[in-house]
Amino acid sequence: MRNNKIIKPLCFLLCLSSFCAASGWAQTVRYPSAGDIYTVQHRYPLALLKLALSYSGEAYQLEPSSYFMSQGRALKQLQQSKDLEVLWTMTSKQREAQVLPIRIPIYKGLIGWRIFLQGPKVPARFERSMDALKQLRIVQGHDWPDTPILRANGFNVAAVPNYESMFEMLSLGRVDLFPRAVIEIWDELDQHASANIQLEPALLISYPAATYFFVSFDNPALAQVIETGLLKAIEDERFDALFEEFFGDMIARAELEQRTHYRLNNPLIPEATPLNDLRLWFRLD
Repeated sequence: MRNNKIIKPLCFLLCLSSFCAASGWAQTVRYPSAGDIYTVQHRYPLALLKLALSYSGEAYQLEPSSYFMSQGRALKQLQQSKDLEVLWTMTSKQREAQVLPIRIPIYKGLIGWRIFLQGPKVPARFERSMDALKQLRIVQGHDWPDTPILRANGFNVAAVPNYESMFEMLSLGRVDLFPRAVIEIWDELDQHASANIQLEPALLISYPAATYFFVSFDNPALAQVIETGLLKAIEDERFDALFEEFFGDMIARAELEQRTHYRLNNPLIPEATPLNDLRLWFRLD
């Protein structure tokens, strides 16, 4: 009798699953909307997430949240399992205590490889040493992990809450440099084309950093689906193919080998970060 009580609900769930698959029903997975700001930058993580979910054999529908969310707000919403099922952001010890990470760096760590947008007040003959670099004023988001990372390495950082304000401050010369990941900077340079904002030609900083997909601690099943899919995509090389499709030209355009490269520490990186799994990280060969 007891077994029958278990079997009947199980049979119902199996039948329901079969019905949903046959009827084309898809489970909705919501991610934080960034309005019109980061639309271009969403293309790759969404393509990768869709690829990872495709290995499950189940139907998923990716949808943006109905309203704009900053990083800080999105983390709180996901932590509370409210209006979101997944987000992607750079990891830190604090963030991994709030929400559940899938520890596969979706940008292969390239989010921590930074070149600079520069404003009009950077001297033409700027001595590109680390000491000279630290004398200039750098702008970053107030809730970005990069802000405490750069400060911990001795940089003079202005923390700003509004994304577009950072470009305005740079153009007006209120700050000198805006370090951006190699995979971010080109679209931003095009979108903010200005005689007062240019690409700094010679510098590169890097620090260990990983952007992960995160889910709520209440949703470990979705975490398992995403992790399994990402690992399968790595095995069959579709992960690398997608990464190359989106970022190969950007990496080449940055001419990283020709730049003066300063490696920084990241005091926020969690101990569980898989730094020794070389499959997962971008490297200069």
